[in-house]
Amino acid sequence: MAESDLAIIAEGELPSGEHWVLRAGGTSTEFGTFLETIHPDGRRDQGGMGGPPLWPGSIMNVYTGGTDAGPRRFVVRADERVARVRVQLVSGETLDLSPVATMPNPGLAFFATLLARTAALATVTAIDASGEALEPQDLARHERAWRRFRER
Repeated sequence: MAESDLAIIAEGELPSGEHWVLRAGGTSTEFGTFLETIHPDGRRDQGGMGGPPLWPGSIMNVYTGGTDAGPRRFVVRADERVARVRVQLVSGETLDLSPVATMPNPGLAFFATLLARTAALATVTAIDASGEALEPQDLARHERAWRRFRER
């Protein structure tokens, strides 16, 4: 999927000066979601995920990643019933994220943030508008990959 096929669906600024841009688009079988970081010095990097809009049997797809320098990217693509996601860090801290964008067709909500490079993720839970937990996901696999990346 070419980046030109993806629409800018959200963007924002961090107090530290980074600007982020979330792009998404595709078909019912191949859908891309990418978070680009534009650093204060002009450097750019991005990462994200492809595949179906949602994996069969799941209501959210999760991507984490980053580069050798700068913040860690965290992106969730979820069923539109998901009103927020709760990220539990290994430290015990929790982050509640509201959607940064929605797409009525194919019925998705998008959540994105930039975290400190050292942030260690434990779980993410999809929560509906009434506060009910819809789907928890263990992020241990993401953490193992992130540690291997940082140690290389």
